[in-house]
Amino acid sequence: MIWYIVGGVGILSLISICFPSLYGGAWSPSRMRLVRKMLKMAELKPGETLIDLGAGDGRVILTAAREFGAKAIGVEIDPVRLQICKTRASALGLDSLVTVSWGNFFEMDMSAADVVSFYLSQAAADKLADKLRKELKPGARVVSNRRPMPGWDAEKVDRLDRLYVYRVT
Repeated sequence: MIWYIVGGVGILSLISICFPSLYGGAWSPSRMRLVRKMLKMAELKPGETLIDLGAGDGRVILTAAREFGAKAIGVEIDPVRLQICKTRASALGLDSLVTVSWGNFFEMDMSAADVVSFYLSQAAADKLADKLRKELKPGARVVSNRRPMPGWDAEKVDRLDRLYVYRVT
């Protein structure tokens, strides 16, 4: 019996770690200090819409809603972390401001975003550059943890923490 449990946990862990890395990167949460700094650098305002790509445990979307008054949308491909996000949002009473959906962010429409945030692999950031340029409205901001956007000129750079903010023109 114990082997079934260990095997089930092992398979679930493998799916939760490996599956997301095929699309945007393995889960690696941003420290809360950096989450707040990213949202401040992006000048996120109450009522704006933030889309977080690879929402993980929800720390970016929950902070955007709770501390900045933004409408926050998270997209997560890992069903385990998706459920964690939804549970945390509900427990914090943020259901009216926070939406989390299961899916591949390369296939989602991002045109409603005022701010897009991510902490992904460099390969995913490279792949996202053209999609974001085509879909985001002028004035929208993109804030990246550690990954520069190829072909974009950063409006703000924090070299110490490797944070980048871009504005769509």
